[in-house]
Amino acid sequence: MLEPSLFGIGKAQWELVNSFANWLSAIGTLAAVCVSLYLANRLSTPKAKVSVGLRIILGAGAKGPAPEYVVFRVVNTGERPLRITQIGWKLGLWKKRYAIQMYEASLSSTLPVDLAHGQEAQWFIPTAAREVPWPSYFAKGMLMPNYRSSCFTLRAQVFSSVGHVFKAKPEGPLLSKLREACEALAKKA
Repeated sequence: MLEPSLFGIGKAQWELVNSFANWLSAIGTLAAVCVSLYLANRLSTPKAKVSVGLRIILGAGAKGPAPEYVVFRVVNTGERPLRITQIGWKLGLWKKRYAIQMYEASLSSTLPVDLAHGQEAQWFIPTAAREVPWPSYFAKGMLMPNYRSSCFTLRAQVFSSVGHVFKAKPEGPLLSKLREACEALAKKA
């Protein structure tokens, strides 16, 4: 008896070719699951843009020099709401040091603050509000004695309620002012 064939291919060869269909559908299903998990994880991860630098506040008719502030700014760039609970600093590669930053409450956002997509919050730290200017105070307490490596590794931190920490390198003018304060302290020593 003759074996049935289609296009000159026998039944056994057709069964072999059809067995690859199951493998291809399994690979396609696995790829679809991986893509959906990646997209779900990407959308659920909190995202924010952080910056920290020197700013001055100009007022109409104000006399004298404009007050200068160190300003932390955070913008929620993720799709989900974000709750910010604290701001601070981190420095060092192996021997890390951390500090929580206090701020001027009357000008700043209150902590904790809830940010929806696209919303921002800012915190102002006056540079000349005490007997010792903030750059000198910060340099003496955090950056000395190895101020070159400390300034190189200095990062601003913004903490979220879900444990995610957003970091940013301070802007150039702020780093320059901190280096100047450190050099002045080094000359006194």
